[in-house]
Amino acid sequence: MKKLICLLICLSLLVGIFSSCGDNDDITDPADVASEETTTTQALPERKIVLGYYKGKSLNPFKTDSPTNKSLMTLVYDSLFLPGENYTAEPLIAISFTNNEKMLTVTLDSEAMFSDGSYITPHDVVYSFNSAKDSVHYSSRLQNFSSASAGVDSVTFTLVTPDIFAENCLTFPIVKEGTADNAIPTGSGRYTMVKKKGSYTLIANENSVRQEEMSTASVSLVPITSDKGELYLLQTGDLTYFFDDLSDGEYTKIRANTVRVSLNNMVYLGINCKTKALKNKDVKEAICYILGKSSLCDSAYSGIATASDIPFNPSWQAVSAIKASTYETSPLKAEELLESAGYKYEYSTNKYRSKGFEFLTLRLIVNSESAPKLKCAEAITKSLRAIGVDIRLQKLTYEEYISALQKGEYDLYIGEVKLTPDMSLTPFFSEKGSVNYGIDTSSATAKAYYDFLGGKIDISTFIQVFSLEKPFIPLLFREGIAYYSRELTYEDTINEYEPFRNIYSWSVIN
Repeated sequence: MKKLICLLICLSLLVGIFSSCGDNDDITDPADVASEETTTTQALPERKIVLGYYKGKSLNPFKTDSPTNKSLMTLVYDSLFLPGENYTAEPLIAISFTNNEKMLTVTLDSEAMFSDGSYITPHDVVYSFNSAKDSVHYSSRLQNFSSASAGVDSVTFTLVTPDIFAENCLTFPIVKEGTADNAIPTGSGRYTMVKKKGSYTLIANENSVRQEEMSTASVSLVPITSDKGELYLLQTGDLTYFFDDLSDGEYTKIRANTVRVSLNNMVYLGINCKTKALKNKDVKEAICYILGKSSLCDSAYSGIATASDIPFNPSWQAVSAIKASTYETSPLKAEELLESAGYKYEYSTNKYRSKGFEFLTLRLIVNSESAPKLKCAEAITKSLRAIGVDIRLQKLTYEEYISALQKGEYDLYIGEVKLTPDMSLTPFFSEKGSVNYGIDTSSATAKAYYDFLGGKIDISTFIQVFSLEKPFIPLLFREGIAYYSRELTYEDTINEYEPFRNIYSWSVIN
């Protein structure tokens, strides 16, 4: 009998050994091993916060092209500075900086660590800078940075042109040297991303430089397999939060709480400086009085936008005290300005305004594949025709639209540009600028802009020059939407660069 019992015990042990050998997920995947080690050394609370990641898209911050994954990466990777609520630079891994002409020197926090416990060095920062500069997502904000060099406890960045707000652009992820090509590089954010048996989880990083007391020690991640699949999961209760920058122009109302999030996307009316009629300041002033910017925000962008008469985000602290010209909708004022410009309206003989034999005829082009921009163009066309302008709207495919811009085959166009965190207007005023269409780079406004960046004039003086010359006309700044579960306690102190800024205080009401 004793021999039989011993035999049964041995058999059960052998079965257990071979069963565990058969499950090789934790052996073949290094990330799984790390996850197993983490879960065996910490007692984690029940997971209640659930976020999404786009399955099949990269989780590397320098390589991903998924907006969902880009947002998620802000939890795993920290940067030298954080853009605050009013777009000012808040030191994070940095503790101080000096900005002198073309030299920006940043001193690092000597206690800042990566999630693996190693200290962040100036060489790590230079390595991360070079990786970010080569990436699609971060290269635009680093376009004015030519190089970076490591010091003992600091990094010096060399600028192409002086920029008094250059530090605002040092928001790229800092990763450990040598890991930038990994599927998940080593970072220093509030969480580390681990994988176990095919599922990803965010685990609170005890080495985080933020030293926040996280109310949620772990966050579950669910895979998203379709665009805006998060909206469906929010309604089914399988997701807690989703930030949408509304880049496709579609705002979907669902059963969830929402908060509007300021974006740095400026929608504007572009002007061809070679068009004779548009060289007249009164004509451009007249156009400003019939645009109805607040109405465009409501009709074209579902009210999720902020009208602006200046080329900078109204939320930016640097313009908080600026008193710029404002244009309340006034067709009467617009007509008076056109009359003073010499464009008469002979109702009995002509359908449109003219100056002698010269009719006020303008061609407005728009990318018809963007529904909000098309609505803007149609509304502006209707308003201009109402005051006697022969405005001809051309609805073009994106390829046709870009071709027309490059060839100068337009008088006006509806455009959009993503301003970098330092509110740079070099895309307009640089000869190689991405939206330098129809702009005279030798104009008074262009000169004033670079004088402003170099600290020779203040921002108020630049805006005065800009408002007088009007190289283009700002319309509005788009906004995004943060959707969140009605069971989530949430503070709306976030921005597009930190969509999970306040996650340390989140909790779910049962």
